[in-house]
Amino acid sequence: MTYRTSTQLHNALETHGAVALYDGEMLTVWESTQHVFGVRTGLKNALKLPYSRIRVICDYMGGGFGAKNGVGKYTIVASLFAMRFGKAVRCVLTRDEENLAAGNRSATLQQLRLGAKGGRITAIEHTSWSNSGQGKWIANPTGPTNTLYEVANVNTRSYKVVTNAGSLSAFRAPGYVEGAFALESAIDELAEAAGVDPLTLRRRHAGAGKDPITGNRYSDKHLLECYRIGAKEIGWDRRRAGGTRGSAPHRRRGIGMASQIWGGGGGPPAYATVHVDPDGSVVLTAGTQDIGTGTRTVLAQICADELGVELDDVRVQIGDSTGPFGPMSAGSMTLASVGPAVRLAAHDAREQLLGAAAGVLETPKAELRLEAGAIVSKGARIPLGEVLGKVDNNTVIGKGIRFPNADDLAQKTFSAQFAEVEVDVRTGEIFVERIVAALDVGRIVNPLTAASQVEGGVIQGIGFALSEERIVDRALGRVMNGNLEGYKVPTVKDVPTIVVKFVDRPDRRANNLGAKGLGEPPIIPTAAAIANAVANATGARVRHSPLTRARVLEALALAGIRD
Repeated sequence: MTYRTSTQLHNALETHGAVALYDGEMLTVWESTQHVFGVRTGLKNALKLPYSRIRVICDYMGGGFGAKNGVGKYTIVASLFAMRFGKAVRCVLTRDEENLAAGNRSATLQQLRLGAKGGRITAIEHTSWSNSGQGKWIANPTGPTNTLYEVANVNTRSYKVVTNAGSLSAFRAPGYVEGAFALESAIDELAEAAGVDPLTLRRRHAGAGKDPITGNRYSDKHLLECYRIGAKEIGWDRRRAGGTRGSAPHRRRGIGMASQIWGGGGGPPAYATVHVDPDGSVVLTAGTQDIGTGTRTVLAQICADELGVELDDVRVQIGDSTGPFGPMSAGSMTLASVGPAVRLAAHDAREQLLGAAAGVLETPKAELRLEAGAIVSKGARIPLGEVLGKVDNNTVIGKGIRFPNADDLAQKTFSAQFAEVEVDVRTGEIFVERIVAALDVGRIVNPLTAASQVEGGVIQGIGFALSEERIVDRALGRVMNGNLEGYKVPTVKDVPTIVVKFVDRPDRRANNLGAKGLGEPPIIPTAAAIANAVANATGARVRHSPLTRARVLEALALAGIRD
């Protein structure tokens, strides 16, 4: 079976850009970036300046999705002009420039062969070719095939195809979105041919407790629980082979699902400091950046919970390369990398506070606790500021370092998505009615921001499934739909009901928070779930994403299906 995926463009609302200012000593750059330290390193190498004379700031940014992981040529250009003329220089890409040269998700051609016996998958062969443009690496689509299911015989090969087009870049679960579309579609086709319920077939291969490649035990895994939660919420027992009648005679309704595996365990290096000032206010400093995911809020929560103060008492300083080092905000790494360092820093500060309070109050430290910004003992409650005012060194600084992950554990995230769609068999139009996303990503620190992450990933997955496709003039290499009029990202009217469910079990072996990353998992299974729902509704399989009306009509015609 052959599957194809088209080139997807990031199209963050804020394009790539930077502002540079040089005062003769210090180069300060305000950058829309997912990694202030990566930009700093790029500028050091390009301009031959020491780290101490480069400062990179990213207070907020309007999206990146992987395309803004490092320094760009526009950053270097702005910096060179700023150093030459002594003025602030701004360099920002236009939308057309962005969509020509700032990265993309590779188009792929994938061939899969599956073998089965006795209702179980016995072998998978998966070969992929990825259009990497002029890129120097490959986003491997065979990742899900190698790791998601327990199958005795797996053979995969991936090839990079170099073309005279814009280079690929990281794009929210690079390779895995494309690979999941092919693998999960093929598994549904196998299930249909074998007369097995597709969810039942997946359950038979999803229970393994070890990584198939390394043999390491998973730190935690609840994929079967995701299946149970999602199937119940979507009403999987309503699903019928061949679909059901939709809301009109020319509409067919179907239900499909798909699974996902990704990383998300994070790791070092990541550092944080927590300053408790004499008045009891708290300043948390970390080297990460908030790219729209609510990082400030979540880190403040972790700090406040550990320190025993109110959330409003914590001021978060991030997005500045003068702070302690932190990783890029990519690869679902931020919370699982920086969060544990923040907790350790807050814990260190708390222990220092309790020790100081024990001396001031002449009370054993074991009898004291921090609660709502005060030192509490059996017989007294004293505000932090009052205690610190009586201490000679009245500023407490807690420090936290992210420890390495265990070498013998595989830290992965898992999820399942279920889609319910209607298909107009006259026009080929697909109406996504409902998406249910059930995720196993460890502890959920903030349910609101976590659900928002899932909703955003699902919406981006819907775009990949139904409408997003770069069109290039083959003769000139020009992107023909390089603006948001011609390149169709989902808008509010395209968003279905999205139900988000979390297993919400802390992964105690992953880190001291029990939390794992959530940035990429929501987008990985969406397109496959929709494609499987369309096949269930119509009896026609579309093996090329996006599933445009023309491709749906072509598949219907090949299957001999008419309105």
